[in-house]
Amino acid sequence: MVLCVLGVLGTLYCGWGVWTDEVYYRAALAMEKYPNNVLYTTELKMAEPRHMLLLTGTFASAPIGIILGSICMGIAAILRDLAGGRR
Repeated sequence: MVLCVLGVLGTLYCGWGVWTDEVYYRAALAMEKYPNNVLYTTELKMAEPRHMLLLTGTFASAPIGIILGSICMGIAAILRDLAGGRR
């Protein structure tokens, strides 16, 4: 159950990080305003990996946490049944 909760919390935390990523949004606005400026292109390229990793964490944390938590709960149920049958 802990993995399920941690997955959802990870999604919320990364989503908040994406929502408040000021550096990326400022760089994107500057790049939109001055598309051929090398300085703004470099600034956007420096801010982009962090933003993309936060997006990946937002969309992947909850499903991975829920799937792994479900697998662990299933294994625990099977082991409980096996231990109960031997007595």
